[in-house]
Amino acid sequence: MYYTSLEYFQKKYDSCERKYAFCAATKEEHQIWRKAAALKLQEISGIDRCLKTDAKAECIKTENSDGRKKEYWIMQTEPDVWMPFYRLYKEEIENRKRPVLLFPHGHGGGKETTVDTAFAKEMADAGWYILCPDERGSGERREFPQQAENEEMRRGNSHRELLQLAIGFGQSVIGLAVWDLMRLIDLAESWEDVDSERIACAGMSGGGQQTLWLAAIDERVKAAITSGYFYGMRDSLVSLPQNCACNFVPHIWETMDMGDMGAMIAPRGLFIESGEKDPLEGARGLENVYPQVMTAKRAFALYGKADRLIHSVHDGGHEWRGNGMREFLERM
Repeated sequence: MYYTSLEYFQKKYDSCERKYAFCAATKEEHQIWRKAAALKLQEISGIDRCLKTDAKAECIKTENSDGRKKEYWIMQTEPDVWMPFYRLYKEEIENRKRPVLLFPHGHGGGKETTVDTAFAKEMADAGWYILCPDERGSGERREFPQQAENEEMRRGNSHRELLQLAIGFGQSVIGLAVWDLMRLIDLAESWEDVDSERIACAGMSGGGQQTLWLAAIDERVKAAITSGYFYGMRDSLVSLPQNCACNFVPHIWETMDMGDMGAMIAPRGLFIESGEKDPLEGARGLENVYPQVMTAKRAFALYGKADRLIHSVHDGGHEWRGNGMREFLERM
């Protein structure tokens, strides 16, 4: 016999009010709500406790391959906190400012899992700067228990350790990750050849999580792509507490759901990719996804911009397919 608390927390979730759920009826109400909700997300995730500092960014080495440059950089995101990232781009493009695509990785490795993908190369060839950072606790930013260089450790992360460290300071893993991405945007905007009005972010799984949070909070992101990370929190996180520690933020159950975060992105661009067989959607599968998409769609409809939210569903599982994503980014 086991006496567990899971059902208690499920019932508690069902009984609590999401204080920042989207309910605006006009564009003006949406803007007021969005700003308040962004501040609340920064508060509960601990973003507002992060410390800004000089980036001291430096390009360490450059590789040339198939007419592309792959630069390895490091930058400081908080005092003595360093983030390595790749910048991938095609050297020869027309004489114009470049758009920027942040491409945060998901679970199962670090920045190498995004920079070497066909999508990154395709977008680089189209004239974009592709920025692929290591999230805190992953890649070269793993903490000491996970720093062995065998394949299992390289694919692992230190998110549990980071959450245990951060929570005592009122912070979270996703808050730290989003802060780092915001500082990466700061750096990109300082490059003279960047078009700061054309900044996008895309990611799969944990990268989709980072993308969703970043775009909800930071309006500099004009288009967002989240693959394998858009569903109701009750089925996918409360009922699946074994998921990675990066998903868990104090008071998030009482604040909003993912559909509300999607609504915060309106009227900017939002592309959601879902797999019919993705187990992270929970026991109900896509039935746990559609209501969240509909919540976000209501916000886009306020602006008459329903075409800026795309929901692409494929027949696979927890995987990136990418169909229509390049076209979406170029249109946005």
